[in-house]
Amino acid sequence: MNNILENREWNIQGDWYEPLKKLQSYASVVRAEHMETCSSAGDWTGVFIQKIGRNFYAIPFGQENNYPRKWGYTLFTGEPVLRYHDGDLNFKDVCEIFFDLFYRMENQ
Repeated sequence: MNNILENREWNIQGDWYEPLKKLQSYASVVRAEHMETCSSAGDWTGVFIQKIGRNFYAIPFGQENNYPRKWGYTLFTGEPVLRYHDGDLNFKDVCEIFFDLFYRMENQ
């Protein structure tokens, strides 16, 4: 079974932050953050770091407001944009991955 949270879709009930909380609820997700929150409807994007075994994956995600079809959001995850294998990362390493990924996204 594939435990990587890639190419998934969930319907989430709740406010703007419930999709992020859903990702953070997985024990293997070591960090998850919104990176773009400009939409007042909550159609936001972000990235999360997932650790499986000794491997780390940076995976983008997006959330889309379901209004007017129904209440809540659809949470989508993409394919890993970064894979890292080197045992344990500390908090500083994870932050550097986020900043590097954010810089790449901003300069495409």
